Order: sequence, then C-alpha cells, then structure tokens
Amino acid sequence: MKIAIGLNGDFVSDFFGSCHDFRLVTIEQQHITHTEDIFNDEFTHKLRPAYLKRLGVDVLIFNGMGLTAYDLLKQEGIQLVQAPNLSVDEALQAFLLNQLQPLQSPGGQHC
Repeated sequence: MKIAIGLNGDFVSDFFGSCHDFRLVTIEQQHITHTEDIFNDEFTHKLRPAYLKRLGVDVLIFNGMGLTAYDLLKQEGIQLVQAPNLSVDEALQAFLLNQLQPLQSPGGQHC
C-alpha cells in the first residue's frame, strides 16, 4: 500500500488545491518500508489525482479539498483520510493504528 500525505511543514496540509509537497509512504504488512518527499507544482489540483494514482497512491491523508479534487480522487479509487491538527508523523502512526477517519465530503479552509 502506498500513502500520500499532504505536507504543510511538519503538519498535514489543510487544503489539497494549494499543496505541492507530499510524503509518499510505502507500507507492507503494517510496516513502513520506504518514504520519499516529493514536490509537485507541474500538475494542478485537477490533474494531480491521476498523477498520484500513476505513482501508485492508494490512500491520501489531507484535511480538506474542494469538490472537484474530491470527486476526481474518488474516481481514481484513492481512499481519502483526514488527520486534523496532527503532525505528519502522528498522522502516519494514527493511520497504522486505524485511528483516522475517512474524509466524508469536500470542505476545508477555502470552501
């Protein structure tokens, strides 16, 4: 499984449309086997869902996004999870412990 976490410094990003930094985490048998930070400003928020899918992303941890990004990510089959007020490391550990909630609908600071 591959997870992408939107980065805002050391914290989970609040809004997909303005985020360009992601941590990609590969998990095998509940263990982290690889991490990689990427910067992507080539693909806009409308093109980024397909880009993330091409990278093999199964799960996206974010705290908010607009309707277009939400719909496109769901169409790509990417599971959306939120981690409000958590650092990236805390969010990753909470995900591994199945303590995070799905992002049920679009929304966030810009919506």
